[in-house]
Amino acid sequence: MKSDERGFTLVEIIVAVAILAVLSAGVVSLFIVSHVRLQKAMDLDNAVLETNTLIEEFQGVEGSSSNGSRFTIYYDDNWERSVIMDSEAQYAIYGNIIQLSEDQEGLLHLDLRAVRLKPYPFENNEKHEIYSIGVIIEDLSYWSE
Repeated sequence: MKSDERGFTLVEIIVAVAILAVLSAGVVSLFIVSHVRLQKAMDLDNAVLETNTLIEEFQGVEGSSSNGSRFTIYYDDNWERSVIMDSEAQYAIYGNIIQLSEDQEGLLHLDLRAVRLKPYPFENNEKHEIYSIGVIIEDLSYWSE
């Protein structure tokens, strides 16, 4: 007895589902990679803005230490400043300010380095450096004497 019904066999359906699964895995990985790249771009933008803000704040500093000083500023997910390192801290800016030399009194070297404290998705490095900059600023107390 012969049937006139037409349709797909079980093997054809399994092969089609397998092909769709492989293709969808590739598409999902592209979405993940694009999301991580977007996050890195946003982090770079925010790091540049925050370091520029710090540079402007240090331009007005008077009586900076000639021995140099180090500082760390922590930030949460929204790049809001935090005084202490807590579980909410997602980013940090490490700073170092030193006098250039004895011959160049009144000029200070400010080195800033922005890092992400927690790894990006599917990455292993714990501290990912986002941005770093070194600038020379003036100690205004030296020039006002």
